[in-house]
Amino acid sequence: MSVFKFGLTLALVAALLLGSFGSPAFAYRTSIADCRDRDYYSGCEKEPSGGMMMWDALVMRPVGIVGTAMGSVVWLVSYPFAYLGGNTDASTEALVQNPFEWTFQRPLGEF
Repeated sequence: MSVFKFGLTLALVAALLLGSFGSPAFAYRTSIADCRDRDYYSGCEKEPSGGMMMWDALVMRPVGIVGTAMGSVVWLVSYPFAYLGGNTDASTEALVQNPFEWTFQRPLGEF
């Protein structure tokens, strides 16, 4: 019976997580004041809604923290090989700097 409960709980968590991945696509709203006197094709800026900011703060930022930590570990292990290959700057940027900037230096709710 406990295997059944575990499977049911796992399926429920998976369904909730997978079902929520589509919702951030609809979380942007366009400010009417920003687009009032512009041409239709001028590319009005979209500002993130509260839902998008919550999604970013509760889900994406922790994922970014884990990604930054994992990238740092991979960078540390691969650094001697990057040094021998002459591409330490590229590996540092790709594995450490980019995930760090994405996690900590971008506005909340903007991807």
